[in-house]
Amino acid sequence: MRAVFSRRRGVGTACALGILAMCLLTGGAQALPAVGDLFSSGPMPYPLPASPPYVIALDAGHGGSDTGAHSSQLEEVEACERAVDALYARLAKDDRFTPVRTRENGEGCRIKERAARAAEAKANVLLSIHFNSDPSCAQSHGFECFPTPPGRDWSENSLVLARCIAARMGGAGHRLRGADGVRFAYYSGKRKLIVDATDTRERTLQSFGILESAMSPAVLVEQGFLSNSSDRAAWTGQEGCKKAAEAYYLALCDYFGMEPQPAQS
Repeated sequence: MRAVFSRRRGVGTACALGILAMCLLTGGAQALPAVGDLFSSGPMPYPLPASPPYVIALDAGHGGSDTGAHSSQLEEVEACERAVDALYARLAKDDRFTPVRTRENGEGCRIKERAARAAEAKANVLLSIHFNSDPSCAQSHGFECFPTPPGRDWSENSLVLARCIAARMGGAGHRLRGADGVRFAYYSGKRKLIVDATDTRERTLQSFGILESAMSPAVLVEQGFLSNSSDRAAWTGQEGCKKAAEAYYLALCDYFGMEPQPAQS
């Protein structure tokens, strides 16, 4: 089935999300239509591949001297790179996907350069993996993801992908924060504003830099809380990242309307 992607604003979002929710409730990945059936075409910064292999840009948060959040046991950048390694390996086993990295492990790379690398690869989507932290409350835990906000290019497609991801992470046993694990993030100076995805007002405030710079549908995920011992044990180690990678892989299959293939050992 040919996939067609749109950058236009306000194109059938309610209809698309209604179809998505119905499919996830009634048939899972096999019943989900290809995202190309949900949106019509529009002008693009580069022509996205309309059939497999789909290029998936994997963005490990932070890098180099920027180590991100940390706990006494782990720095965020280490967990981000481990998670991207696991997802890269999973996608590489399915020839319908071509995974690309926006930076190598240990490399320091500015956000705009990482987004440019994804664009150079003509990525169909960009997935940026991060981990949360709340030093003031060790009980804070769970998964949340942030699509490109309303009013930006690719916002509708990004929201569909985010809902696919949250549904699969919830199915994998992770707690979803907020209403359903999908939220929008904005910054006013150093103050961060987080709203649930039901708040679709267009705002001029900037979101995460990688979402603002991406030239394709994009989602930033917070895979868990480094400051929470349960999240750390379940989602930051090799097995936890492999489990998360499988959820992301299934979500990408949902998004592109494809049946998943079993992982090869």
